Amino acid sequence: MKFSIVGYGSLLSHKSLRKTFSNKQFHPVVVKGYKRIFNVRDYQLKNPDVLNLKKSRNSFFNGVLFEISALELNKLRKREGIYNIEETKCYDFKTKKSLGNCLICIDYHKAIDHHHNNPNKSYFILCREAAYHINKEFGKTWDETTFTSSNEKISKWIKKHQEYDTVKSTRVS
Repeated sequence: MKFSIVGYGSLLSHKSLRKTFSNKQFHPVVVKGYKRIFNVRDYQLKNPDVLNLKKSRNSFFNGVLFEISALELNKLRKREGIYNIEETKCYDFKTKKSLGNCLICIDYHKAIDHHHNNPNKSYFILCREAAYHINKEFGKTWDETTFTSSNEKISKWIKKHQEYDTVKSTRVS
């Protein structure tokens, strides 16, 4: 049995994904009804925030769709330990046509940041560089559909946190 998974954070990165799965083909997608937000405290990373999803009727985020086997699903559960795996629908990034059901990882309450920490810097850079590696439009959409735990869009937040901006082509003069 095959499962369609949407990666929206570190799973956007082939380098990070290879730590759990090998040779996955990505298909850029959009998932509606969720907001991507840096609001999960990662205790292994000394508490800075990592990405999560929050249900939000009028929001969407971009990610990558890839397939895994039932055995690989168990590996995903280990890797994404605190997250629940939930089914939703996804759409092609360019055409917006439905691609059917997919699985996403989401934490509703286990490690939510209520203190508004900044994103974990190395994790942030990994995710954002991976988004821009897909293509510039995908990266800009990532910036516009990703939020800090204090609900600030990354496209605005990054201007005040230049030390996080390793994607130089996105800077406005």
